[in-house]
Amino acid sequence: MPDTAVDLDFADGRYRFWLALPHVVELERKCGGKSVFAMYDAMGAGLGMAGEAPIYMGGSTAMVTDIRETIRLGLIGGGSALVDGSEIEVGPNRARDLVDTYTFPARPLTEGLHVAWSILHAAIVGIDLKKKAPDADETGSPSPSEKDS
Repeated sequence: MPDTAVDLDFADGRYRFWLALPHVVELERKCGGKSVFAMYDAMGAGLGMAGEAPIYMGGSTAMVTDIRETIRLGLIGGGSALVDGSEIEVGPNRARDLVDTYTFPARPLTEGLHVAWSILHAAIVGIDLKKKAPDADETGSPSPSEKDS
């Protein structure tokens, strides 16, 4: 059975991201009433991979707020991370600080776009918890450029 949470390398460790229903509702509200499906489509439209690195291929209509809020709320929902070998809790304040420190404008938008798309992918499509295929990304799911194949 697929899981709707995903563990990703982000910031200074490996963080768990999960959008529970209240977080999805808040995300849609914070992003002007836009559906998470519309955000997922907009983020995936311009995102690709060059080996392990996310690249922007053009054509996306994703908004910066959509990216930052998806990551912030995903961090709050996930609630934990592994940093320097220790498990830590992630609450609202830490999530906000991580987003401010490790996403745009401090880091390139493409990095945050990939993280946000991966969070929404887990919520919408689910992540297969079986052993990942060699050509899958770190979420165990196809990369955005492979999603239509």
